[in-house]
Amino acid sequence: MNRIKIILINLLLLTYISISYAADVDEDTTFSTTATAQQVVTENDVDIIITNNASITRTGQKAIKNTDDEVTGTTITIHSGSSVTSTGNNTISTEGGELTITNSGTIQALGASGANSKAINISNSDGGVTITNNSGGIIASPGNTILGNAGTGGDNTTIENSGQITSTNTSSSSSAIIYKDNDTGNTITNNAGGEITSKGTKSTIIVGASSTITNSGTIKNNKSVSKNAIQLKGDNNTVTLKDEGIVVGIIKAANGTTGNTLKINHGVGKSYYYNTGGDFTLQDLDGNQIVNGSAGSVGQGGSEILDDVLGRKSLNLRQSFARYKSTKEDLGKPQSWGEINFSTFKKKQNSQNLSLGLNSADLSINLMYPNQDKDFILSLGTGSQKFTKDHSINRYSVHSGFLFKDNPILNMFGDESFVLGGINLQTSEREILTNTRSSGKLSIGDNYETYDLLAGTKINNDFLIPNIGATVGLSYTPSHNESDYYSWDNKGVSNLSVYLDDSYKLNLGNNYQINLGWIVDVRKMVLGKDQDYEINGTAATFSQDADTTQEVTLATNLGFDKKITDDHFFKFNLDSTISTQELTSFTGNFAYKFAF
Repeated sequence: MNRIKIILINLLLLTYISISYAADVDEDTTFSTTATAQQVVTENDVDIIITNNASITRTGQKAIKNTDDEVTGTTITIHSGSSVTSTGNNTISTEGGELTITNSGTIQALGASGANSKAINISNSDGGVTITNNSGGIIASPGNTILGNAGTGGDNTTIENSGQITSTNTSSSSSAIIYKDNDTGNTITNNAGGEITSKGTKSTIIVGASSTITNSGTIKNNKSVSKNAIQLKGDNNTVTLKDEGIVVGIIKAANGTTGNTLKINHGVGKSYYYNTGGDFTLQDLDGNQIVNGSAGSVGQGGSEILDDVLGRKSLNLRQSFARYKSTKEDLGKPQSWGEINFSTFKKKQNSQNLSLGLNSADLSINLMYPNQDKDFILSLGTGSQKFTKDHSINRYSVHSGFLFKDNPILNMFGDESFVLGGINLQTSEREILTNTRSSGKLSIGDNYETYDLLAGTKINNDFLIPNIGATVGLSYTPSHNESDYYSWDNKGVSNLSVYLDDSYKLNLGNNYQINLGWIVDVRKMVLGKDQDYEINGTAATFSQDADTTQEVTLATNLGFDKKITDDHFFKFNLDSTISTQELTSFTGNFAYKFAF
C-alpha cells in the first residue's frame, strides 16, 4: 500500500514538473522577461515576440514548437539582444504550415550531442516556411542548423540571411542548411554581409530539386576547400553568385542530375574561377565569356588595351614632333630637344560591348637629337592602368627610331615621316574570386613583354588647310602565364590611324608665345581582334566587340612658350582628349632646349 502511494505521489510530481516546464501559447504573446518553460503553440495565426533582451531558454529540446500539424500561421520575432535556446534538439520546431521566423537576435541549440542538435527543424512542415535572419542575427547549432531532411515536408521554404547561419559540427551532420533529395521549391538568399558556414565533412548547403540559391555574402565550408560548399541533389536547381560574394568549397551537382544552372553576376570584367563537380549549364549574366569545365572567366583588359596603348603612343609622339618642329623654327638652327609628358585618362566601362573601365597615369620622356637628314628619337615611358574590377598593369617602355623631316616613307607620299620600335615590360596584378582558397579570393600576378613598331607619314599644308597624316602600329606579345589558372597565347595587334591636325601661334611680344593646336585621329584595329587563352587548361577564344576596335579621338592643345635667351626656350603645354570610347584625358608637359 505504501509503495502504491509513493508511485502515485511521484506521478503527480512528474505531472506537475511537466506542466511547469511547458506553456500553451494560444494568442499573441510578447516575452520581455526570460522564460524557461517550453512554449507550445496551440492556435492558428499566433504572433510570438521576444524583446527587451529577454530569452526563451529550454533545458531539453524544442523551446518553441507547434502542437501538431493542424496549427498554421505562427510568427516568431526575435529582437536584437534576445534569444531562443535549448540544450537539446530542435530549438524551434514546426509540424504545421506558414511559419514565419524573423531573427535579429540568437536562435541556438546548445547541446553537445552533435548531429541531434538542430536550431530550427522544418522537416515536418506543411510548406510556406519563411526564415529571415537579419544583420546581427545568429542561427547556430552543433549539428544541422536548419534541418529539412528528416521528415515528410521541406518544400517551398524561403530563407533570407543577412546575419550568421552556422554549424559547428566537425564530422557528419554538419550542414548549415539541408533538405532532402526530393524537397522542391526552396529559395535561399544570402545577402551581402551574410555568412552561411560549416566545419564538417558534409556540404554547407544541401538542396533537393527545383530550388534557388543566390549568394552575395559568404558561403563557406571551413573544413577544407576540397569539401562541398553547395550541393545540389536533384534536378533543375539554380545557383547565382553575385557582386563580391564569396564561396569556399566545391559547387557540386549530384551525378546523373540534369537542368542545374550556375549563373555568375560579379560584374563586367571581373575575373573568377570556381571548382565545380557534375553537370552545369553556365551563364555569365554580365556577358563575360565563361569557360566550361570549371566555371571561369577573366577580364580581358590585358589583351584589349594593347590597341589603345599603340594608339596612345602614336598620338603622343606626333604631338611631340609638332612641338619639336616649333622649337626648331624659333631657334633657327638644329638643337637637341627634350620633353617630359604627364598624362592621366579615364575610360568609362561599357557593359554593352564589354569595354573595361580604367584609370591610367603615365609619364614619358621624348628626346630628339638632330642630324643632317634624320633626327634620332629616344622615348622612355612608364605608366599604370587600374581597371574597375581589381586588375592593374604597370608598364615600363623604351623606344627609339628616326624622324625624317623632309622625306616621305619610300619616297612615295608625304613630306615628313618617322619610324620607331621598342619594348614594353609589363607587370600585371589581378584579384580573382575563387572557391579554391580559404579566403574566397586569390591574388595572381604576371610579367610579360610586348614589342612595338610604329611608322607614319604626314603632308604639311600651309595657311588654313590642316595637315594630313597616317600611322601604322604593330605589336607582338609572346605567350605568358599568370601565376594561377590563366595562360595567354601569343598575340599580334596592328592598327591604322588617319588624322588631321593644325597649330597656331600668337606672339605676345618678343619673348612670349601662346600656341593653340588640335588633332582629329581616326584609328582602326586591322589585326588582333581575337585572343586565345586557357583557364586551368581549358582553351577558349575571346573576340572583341567591333565597337572596341575603332576609335575617333579629338585632342586639343594650349601651350605657353618663353624665350629665355637666343638659345634657350621653356615650353609648357596642356592637352585634353575625348574619344568615342568614352575616354577623357588630360596631359601636361614641359620642354627645354638642351644639348646631349
